[in-house]
Amino acid sequence: MPDRGGNPWYKPGDYNVICDRTGFKVKASECQLEWNGLLVRGRSWEQRHPQDQVRGRPDDQSVPIVRPPGTDVFVGTNEVEADSL
Repeated sequence: MPDRGGNPWYKPGDYNVICDRTGFKVKASECQLEWNGLLVRGRSWEQRHPQDQVRGRPDDQSVPIVRPPGTDVFVGTNEVEADSL
């Protein structure tokens, strides 16, 4: 296996790139482009999560039966007796 540290190694028709996620220097043929535009090595590649594709549906929040508001009835302090409760 070739040395992938600081020493560059030659592969015909290939070139060195820096992995956007790990910062390792690797050959371009070992990299993949992710959905978010990052060029990463094969071991660091992540698939886009399926929940990113889910779209919300509009929610109908209208009330099916509408009634007018009732009138407020205020009771004074001496108008309530124990029998009326």
